[in-house]
Amino acid sequence: METAQSLQQSEVFNAALARLGRAPSRLPLPDGPAFILRRFGLSLATRPRDCPKAYAALAKKRIRLINAESESAALSELGYRQILQPAHIAELQLSPHEAALRAAMHPKWRRSLARFEADLPARSTLSHRAFDPERDAWLLKAEAKQARARRYRSYPAALTLAMSQASPKALRLFTLSHDDRPQAAMLFVLHGIRATYHIGWTSAEGRDHGAHWLLMWKAMRELPARRITELELGLIDTDDGAPLARFKLGSGARPRSLGGTWARLF
Repeated sequence: METAQSLQQSEVFNAALARLGRAPSRLPLPDGPAFILRRFGLSLATRPRDCPKAYAALAKKRIRLINAESESAALSELGYRQILQPAHIAELQLSPHEAALRAAMHPKWRRSLARFEADLPARSTLSHRAFDPERDAWLLKAEAKQARARRYRSYPAALTLAMSQASPKALRLFTLSHDDRPQAAMLFVLHGIRATYHIGWTSAEGRDHGAHWLLMWKAMRELPARRITELELGLIDTDDGAPLARFKLGSGARPRSLGGTWARLF
């Protein structure tokens, strides 16, 4: 059975790094391959699953830094020590049944969605298609401008373009438009049975029309037809990003703790 994996351990992400001149090493392990990067002069591995044999193999290869997908006693037993506490991500289980998706939503989120659906202006449309680097260059520029204005860090446009080149069908763009003019957009990366939210942008009109709710709901309904069973919505920051955290969890997503960063001196 195909298992879910993080975007950073997917073929599409690491093929993009190779195109950007940062090709990772591919290391076979008992439970599947791991991609190894060099950071701060050290070898770093991200583990998609908790597998003691895989961790032992990484230790034998003298991998000094590990981003663990979940807490594992095996790391301590192998001499690793946790140097960064685990972050939390929001994961949304998808279903082909709309009633089940709506039932999982927080009541306030569900009421907001219903209101925005009812108030969507005439000549406004929700659509989705494969990302086109030339046709959709506007989104990368608009999102970069938005990131500077709101002072948050985003993925560089070069990475998005490299992923599209590596796997043209892996990036799926959802757009809210009025009279064929984009008002908001969300871009997802499809990898295996999981999709990961990548970047998004909205105009003032898009915010007024509830674009975040409408586009997320559109993605939740459409992605299961592409064999996607799980949607990752990114990190949950309840301190500096409480409104966004509430939005993610209100959609029906559940928080999951990652395993933190571990280091070992050889």
